[in-house]
Amino acid sequence: MRAEIANLRFIIRGNVYSDLGGKEMKIPAGSVILCGPTFRWSNIRFDAGTVVFGAAITPVGWSRMLKVPADACADQILPFEDFIDEDKLPLVKQVLDATDARARADSADQLFAALDDAAVRVHEEFLMQATRWIADPEPNELEDLLSATDLSARQVERLCKTYFGSAPKRLHRKFRALHSANRLTWQQLTDWRDIATTAYFDQSHFIREFKKFNGRTPTEFIKGPHLLVRMTLQERLQIDHDSPFSLVG
Repeated sequence: MRAEIANLRFIIRGNVYSDLGGKEMKIPAGSVILCGPTFRWSNIRFDAGTVVFGAAITPVGWSRMLKVPADACADQILPFEDFIDEDKLPLVKQVLDATDARARADSADQLFAALDDAAVRVHEEFLMQATRWIADPEPNELEDLLSATDLSARQVERLCKTYFGSAPKRLHRKFRALHSANRLTWQQLTDWRDIATTAYFDQSHFIREFKKFNGRTPTEFIKGPHLLVRMTLQERLQIDHDSPFSLVG
C-alpha cells in the first residue's frame, strides 16, 4: 500500500496482515482499526476470502470525530474502540454484523453521524488553503502555502500536524509523489520521465521519493505487479466528489 490519508477499516471476514508498524501484524475478522495518516509505503496481504469495509477520513472528519491530533496516530494501526465512547460500540457492531453492502454503508453513516461533534472548532480557512495546496498536481513549495495564509510558519506547522498528521514539508513530499503515481495510472503513461517535474533535484531524487511513498520505483509501478493500487486509482477516476482526498489519498 502506498502512503494514505487516515482511514477506518472493518475486517468483516478473514484475516489482514500489515507491516506498517515495522513488523507484520495479524488483524483478524471482527477487528475495527483506525489507520492514521501514513507517510511511507507498507506491505499488506489477505487470506483468501477476506472482506474489508472501510472509509477514508478527511481532516475535517478526523477533527470532529476523534479527540486526538492526527500526528499522534501517524503511521500506526490502532484499535478504533480506544478512540470512541462505550455507548457508540453497538453502532460499530452494527456495521460488522450487516448482512449486505448497502446495510453496512447505512450503518457506517449512522456511526459517523453519532461521532460527529459539530461544536469542535475547525480552522476551516486554513484547511481549505492547505487542501488546495496539497491537491494541486502542479509543482509548489512550502512558500506557496505560507503566502496564501496570514499565519506564521510555526502556526502552519502546528495546524498541518493537527489536521494532516505531519509537518508541511513531509506532507508536500508525500502528495507530490502520489500525484506522480496518479498521472502514471490515469494518463496510461509508459515512460515515467513524462511526469518527473522540476520540483525534484534530479532523476535519482525523483525515483527515491516516488518509491518511498508509493512502494515501487516509477518503472516498477508501470510494469510490475502493483495491481491493487493501480485498480484503486482507476476506480477513483469514477468518483464524483468535492473532496480532492477521494482522488489523491
